[in-house]
Amino acid sequence: MRDTIIRIFIYLRVGGLFLSLFFLGGIIYYLRKIHPFQKWRNKWYSQLGVSPIEVLSNLEKKKWTKIEKLLNEPYQSSWKLAALQADGVIERTLQYIQLNGQNFEQHIESLKKQGYRNLDIILQYHQLVGNILSDQHIPLSLQQAQTICNTYKTFWQELTHYLLENH
Repeated sequence: MRDTIIRIFIYLRVGGLFLSLFFLGGIIYYLRKIHPFQKWRNKWYSQLGVSPIEVLSNLEKKKWTKIEKLLNEPYQSSWKLAALQADGVIERTLQYIQLNGQNFEQHIESLKKQGYRNLDIILQYHQLVGNILSDQHIPLSLQQAQTICNTYKTFWQELTHYLLENH
């Protein structure tokens, strides 16, 4: 009887340990996803002489290689996914540089006020990608997807280059 109680107690302790580790892992995962400490991280980077946009640009370069791989696939769904991911890269970059505004259109308007030109095409592509996201039956050719992704990539490169030069 006593051995059974001790054995149950040991199982409960081990199970509690595994549950604690599981929940701790979940907390760490979601904290990394939502970036609650982004302002502190940017402050630390600036104290170390590392521009936060440098860190972002290195992360997003990997995304662009994935987008290029998607464009090389023969499926229309892959092309749509590439356009969606390219749009996401631009959105994350605009959010990361903390422009005035709450959404994509307001960020673009803020860039226009700073002197950037020809941003209407970026807005048009963003609306097209939004339409693709809301209605999966909208056709997208490979040429259209490549145009969208190349335009987004050129815009991203110019924006990050400008920010790196002026930081």
